[in-house]
Amino acid sequence: MAQNKSLFNTDDDGWKKKSTTGGGGDDLDITPMIDVTFLLLIFFMVTSTMQATQDSDVPVARHGVGVDTRGSSIVLVHNDGNGLNGTSVVEFKEAGNAVEVTLEELTARIRERVQGGVMDVIIKADRGVPHGFVQEVTRAVTEVDGVKFYIGIEEKKKN
Repeated sequence: MAQNKSLFNTDDDGWKKKSTTGGGGDDLDITPMIDVTFLLLIFFMVTSTMQATQDSDVPVARHGVGVDTRGSSIVLVHNDGNGLNGTSVVEFKEAGNAVEVTLEELTARIRERVQGGVMDVIIKADRGVPHGFVQEVTRAVTEVDGVKFYIGIEEKKKN
């Protein structure tokens, strides 16, 4: 009798043999696990509540040393009244009067005061003035050698 030889590895009874070499094994289907993960993610996103961060209440400075305003140059920085987009204005206070000046004029006036012996400069800025503009004013003041500048603050009014 002639035996049929097949290209496949089969037993004598016609069943395919499992290959013992190579370790191919069965593939693991992770689709249900991904589905459950996405369901959990959606559940937590829907049920969580978003809360805005609260403004921090900065404590009052208790250990600062006050500066005598009579022996200091005072620089006032404020908006011109047109809201947040208004033009910021710099005023130099001398002899009780505030005179509007540019940053170059401010530097020149501070230089004159330093030559007269007044080394302290107090910068007071309104809340609505952009921080970047206050930095420009501070740079204009510190261009003069020997100047000590201070930032004027007010305590928060209690209700």
